[in-house]
Amino acid sequence: MAGRGFIIRDYRPADFESLWHIDQLCFVPGISYSKIELSSFISRRNAITLVGESRDDSPTEASRQAASGDRIAGFVVAHSLHRKCGRVITLDIVPEARRSGLGTGLMSACEERLRALGCREVYLETAVDNEPALRLYRKLGYEVLRTLPEYYASHSLDAFQMGKRL
Repeated sequence: MAGRGFIIRDYRPADFESLWHIDQLCFVPGISYSKIELSSFISRRNAITLVGESRDDSPTEASRQAASGDRIAGFVVAHSLHRKCGRVITLDIVPEARRSGLGTGLMSACEERLRALGCREVYLETAVDNEPALRLYRKLGYEVLRTLPEYYASHSLDAFQMGKRL
């Protein structure tokens, strides 16, 4: 399930600027990725980058798309590490598309891809104060494994490492 009004597809190089802008929108400076960092994650060997694209043709959605220049509402980037485990690097959803099922759809599709690569478990990190992300990940079966002190050093902010078996 991709969420109401969304399709999930593979990343295309023409998507990069939109993905980087979404990352800047979703995370504050110091936590959001630079263009070089994001490009590096997307282009790594065994990288999985999936894009959630709106298929809603309502007048409100059409005007948002015209203003933003595209239909991309979110994306996920992950890697297969050592072919036994995967790591979700980032899940970014534009504010207007949150709580629509898109995050769940992107994560489910990403986990399927990781399974297909032979991964048996998956990990991610999220800020300890990111309640919406924590709710989503817990709903998807992730558990807090440990606290990573000052993971976001520029903000003196801890992160939870979370994981689950696939």
